[in-house]
Amino acid sequence: MLNIDTRLRQAAFQRLEAIAQQYSNDVPWEAIAQPVPLDGESFFIASRAIGIFKPKQMPDGILSIKTVVPKQGRINIYSDSASDEGGFWYSLEAGGTAKPANRQLLISYERQDPIIYLVGVAPGRYLPLWPCYIDNMDLARELCHVSMNDRIGQMRHVAENHGAYKTDEIEKRYVIREAKTRVHQAEFRARVMLAYSNRCAMTGLPVPQLLEAAHIIPDIVQDSTAEVSNGISLSRLHHRAYDADLIGIDPDYRIHLNDELLSTQDGPLLESMKQLDGQRIFTPKHARDKPSQEALELRYQRFMSR
Repeated sequence: MLNIDTRLRQAAFQRLEAIAQQYSNDVPWEAIAQPVPLDGESFFIASRAIGIFKPKQMPDGILSIKTVVPKQGRINIYSDSASDEGGFWYSLEAGGTAKPANRQLLISYERQDPIIYLVGVAPGRYLPLWPCYIDNMDLARELCHVSMNDRIGQMRHVAENHGAYKTDEIEKRYVIREAKTRVHQAEFRARVMLAYSNRCAMTGLPVPQLLEAAHIIPDIVQDSTAEVSNGISLSRLHHRAYDADLIGIDPDYRIHLNDELLSTQDGPLLESMKQLDGQRIFTPKHARDKPSQEALELRYQRFMSR
């Protein structure tokens, strides 16, 4: 039978897998804070009050670390803590090894335990990355380096001997790059959702789990930006239609459906989409967050040429 340390980590990873399927890259704290059942009891993945966390059932080591975006402003996790080595730098508690949390983190570093990194992307919103590993400790600067030696969200290498798996450097760089891309995407989505009050700009749908942050200028284009003004909150259906140029938005924020969609006859869902033709999208209250009219014009020209 697996020991308690391994079973706690496996149960935590399974819970995160389920949460990620529901919320994608932008998970509310309320979902993370739910207790996880195990052996007739329950444990927690993280704590609201502290960044370095060990559940009481875990003999030693840590389960998770967490960064927080304060309500008064946003922290760019990527630019502030990305390392030249690939991965992320994470601040220890002030006080070095005199602090119990830092000592437990050091244990997980020495054992190469797989841990969870909850990256703050907006106030009360997190991108979970797992399994992560602490691969360097700089006690003088009170920093540790967090990397990922396995595919994101997988746990096939979580077993009794946590440090036995060695990954190819090319794969490692790929996984780290994927993780940083997800941080960017999660930050962008969280800021767009906040600007649009968690509602679809076309329909007003207020269900965050069904909403996505659509880029006006696609992120694969060199001139694309991660500013809120290059994003629009859309339901998954309307996002797909916008990306496929079945729906366009002109610089006056007016919605247009292409002729093919307008001429198709197929049930109430499509009819409800047709009702959007000629309507204006909802826009954020702050001028800086409103969709860039220049970007809309460029994108609308693409829609008109299809």
